[in-house]
Amino acid sequence: MDLGQWVAQNGTPVVAAVALLGLVLLTSLVATLRTKRSRRLAHERHTSLFVNNTAAVAAVDPKGAIERVNPAFTEMSGYDEAQLRGIAFASLIAPDDRARVVESLKDDSEHRPHSVESRLVHRDGLEVELEITSVPIAIGDRTFGTYQIARDLTKQREMERELESRALHDHLTGLANRSLFSDRIRHALQRVRRSGHRVALLYMDLDRFKLVNDNAGHAGGDVLLCEVAARLRNFVREGDTVARLGGDEFAILLEDVADQEEADTAAERLVDLINEPFKVNGKAAYVGASVGVAVSTPELESPEQLVRRADKAMYEAKRRGGYRYVPYTSEMDTGGIRLGDHLEAELRRGLAAGELAVRYQPVVDLAGTQIVGVEALVRWNHPVHGLLPPSSFIPVAENAGIIVQLDRWVLEHSCRDIRRLLKQGVIQSRPFTLSVNLSSQHFEDDGLVDAVYDILTAEQFAAEYLQLEIKEDVVATGAEKIARLKSLGVTVAIDDFGMGDEPLGYLRDAMIDVLKVDRTFVMALGGDRISTAVIRTILSLAEMHGLQVVIEGIEDPVQIEALRQLGGRLVQGFYFVAPVEIDELEHLLTRGLAPAFIYQPGRRAPAQEAPPEAVGRG
Repeated sequence: MDLGQWVAQNGTPVVAAVALLGLVLLTSLVATLRTKRSRRLAHERHTSLFVNNTAAVAAVDPKGAIERVNPAFTEMSGYDEAQLRGIAFASLIAPDDRARVVESLKDDSEHRPHSVESRLVHRDGLEVELEITSVPIAIGDRTFGTYQIARDLTKQREMERELESRALHDHLTGLANRSLFSDRIRHALQRVRRSGHRVALLYMDLDRFKLVNDNAGHAGGDVLLCEVAARLRNFVREGDTVARLGGDEFAILLEDVADQEEADTAAERLVDLINEPFKVNGKAAYVGASVGVAVSTPELESPEQLVRRADKAMYEAKRRGGYRYVPYTSEMDTGGIRLGDHLEAELRRGLAAGELAVRYQPVVDLAGTQIVGVEALVRWNHPVHGLLPPSSFIPVAENAGIIVQLDRWVLEHSCRDIRRLLKQGVIQSRPFTLSVNLSSQHFEDDGLVDAVYDILTAEQFAAEYLQLEIKEDVVATGAEKIARLKSLGVTVAIDDFGMGDEPLGYLRDAMIDVLKVDRTFVMALGGDRISTAVIRTILSLAEMHGLQVVIEGIEDPVQIEALRQLGGRLVQGFYFVAPVEIDELEHLLTRGLAPAFIYQPGRRAPAQEAPPEAVGRG
């Protein structure tokens, strides 16, 4: 029996009324308590969701002031809640984005969430990239403010920028890649068409880079490329563009140049910049630059035309021996050689067809002004482009793996030529030396010693007349092979001595006979104290170890006089005679050097003997 039934059976009407009223009040109280408990739970759930939300949330009143923030927001902003409460939410936003965020706060007419991207300024001054979603706090038709829910986009944007950068920049050096560079050229040409100004393109390929790569490994080569990139960044002006186009090829787009002369001046400075020594693995490394220069003209129709012009000029610089710049001329479109993808096949054909030739540059003894030896230098009689210097095809032979075949051809051919002169009695001086270059690849070939022996035997050439020139970078690790070569009776010389970075202790152990000093140290001889000191040191070092010294690149009587004072004797260079064919060598050896070739103080080299653009084997 419930309370209502009991009252109806036992109570008076008054008591029944009071009881019923109590029942109603009790029921209402229970309902109220339940409602409050439900609201408290809802509030706690809401608070928990707000406080524990991993997204940064700020409750903002209708005027845009912050009422409350969750811990994630304080962490994102760097401020605690007390510092944030009451300030304008927009004041935390980067000034450039502030107006958009203020508009976003007002845009709640439809009571729908909406988002905007902006940057929040952290307390330490750094900017945080955000996506801010504004959610109205609405009850019925009334809006009491908004929740500003911020999602950190910084890492996502960094990743997107990194992906974009990788697509447009060289991964090793960080310079622009070919795609971005082409785009920069296109925009630059559009600007100059409107303004009437000009732009210049400097297309650069490194000289001797393969030697550094072989000596220091690919990691060392990468270090060098990064060092080159750093120099190029410092070389250009703001607004210019530097790119790595692949391998050891770089390009510079110079905006707003006055004329060809200004572009040429920049190219000359660039060559000088790259000629300065680099540091690779703590050691000095030397490379050079072949630079092609092309300046925009009104008739240019596309970026590709400007690139092709600079590319042709760069290969012309290579053809002339490198370490220089060459401006583009229209003659390059018809008469210039382009070292392209077909050159390897052409070189193989030329080698088989007998198009290669040997020239001989005499070695002169200053004491008696007589020829005491020759260096064999390879040339290519190209059927279209004429006589080509080694700089235009030796790198191709090395990359194609036919340099060993080419070296052996030069050795066979030169031994045959000089044996004929010996047999005819044309060569009278003793000793007389035929010097032949060996590439680093050939020196490292397992069959080298046997091949030299076979050639000496087949050509009946006395080993005492043969001198093999090797690069300094292979000497330190090749003592055993040098000993085997010397056991045949030949002598061994270090070519381009002073350009490597190996410790000089190998001179004591490696059984070297001759040091051939690189022309780099000779160019300023007689007019530069440092060059003079370098040559003096080399001569003293050679005397200490019982070595001969040959000074290459003599072109001026001032250099000869300086050498005489330093005690130097053996020289090569255009001052005396340029590389000649075997028949001309025979005439020189028969009649001796003409008076015009003999050193006289104050005399300049004869005009007809001006150095060609490239000498040597590579």
